Amino acid sequence: MSRTLQQSLAEAEIDRLAERLAANPNPNALGLEAVDGLFCALIASPRSVMPHQYLPVIFGGTPGEAGVLGDFADVQEVMALLMRYWNSIAEDFERKKVHLAYVEESGVDGIQGRAWARGYMRGTRLAPEGWSRIFNDESEGLLLTVPIVTGEVDPEWPKEPLTRERNEELLQSMLAGAARAYRYFREDRIAYARAAVRPEPYERASPKIGRNDPCPCGSGKKYKRCCGRAGAQDTNVH
Repeated sequence: MSRTLQQSLAEAEIDRLAERLAANPNPNALGLEAVDGLFCALIASPRSVMPHQYLPVIFGGTPGEAGVLGDFADVQEVMALLMRYWNSIAEDFERKKVHLAYVEESGVDGIQGRAWARGYMRGTRLAPEGWSRIFNDESEGLLLTVPIVTGEVDPEWPKEPLTRERNEELLQSMLAGAARAYRYFREDRIAYARAAVRPEPYERASPKIGRNDPCPCGSGKKYKRCCGRAGAQDTNVH
């Protein structure tokens, strides 16, 4: 098994996380390699994707569903490990390093990194806005390696078995492309975060009443002489 030790997780913790994810009986659940790819895409995404959106993708259901994980303590452990794993990838990207992903040597269909690539593409589809821009950007060709390795560009790719050298070259291209995507969408993420915390403009429920307008209470007086006068009571006694 080829992998890089995440700074925030010990080797035994990575093994534990991989073991718990692999033990999920749901056929749609993701292993750690695919989760690594998913997280790389979500961390780079031009807009935020919330846990309630991506956790069902990882587990093939919600963590609390029967059979998905285990008891409450097991759920807590796996969730804590996933959060730290996410943070370790974000730290790699933020330091402008290429994240060295968790990748199984055996691969899928004999292609090392295919599970990672498929996880990455799952992540792009959870927040599709903006991703077409980078995939169509001729200066960002490294990222195109990802859909090629998944088999989405050509289901019959590769036409012949990949050599170890070629497989390693493709894997490095994917990881370099993922690092570039994180930088590519930096301004988008900043703008999205600012918009998310900006308060909604106040909208008056009814039109503002001018001081010389008729009072809405129906007294026939001007507003300033009626309910709008200083010290006017809510009972509208005239």
